[in-house]
Amino acid sequence: MYRSPAIRTMCEDPTPGATARLAVRLGDDSAEEPVRAALAAHGTVEGSTRFGTLHARVPEPAVADLLATLETEGVDAVETRTRVSEETGAEE
Repeated sequence: MYRSPAIRTMCEDPTPGATARLAVRLGDDSAEEPVRAALAAHGTVEGSTRFGTLHARVPEPAVADLLATLETEGVDAVETRTRVSEETGAEE
């Protein structure tokens, strides 16, 4: 599972009280339900894209535990999420 540099930093040196906005790219469709459950156990699932990516908010100190759970769930990548466009319906 790929972890972006920002995600690796959150795991190694989390900021207490900070919230991480995550983009979790699934390896296949069968992984969606277990990954949603893992995300919900650590934070809030905010939605998904048509490209097989789940969006979530997780307390930064919980990111390392979440990633340990996701290791076996068919996740291709975990990255930070940033807004690309302010247009209605645009993906983040």
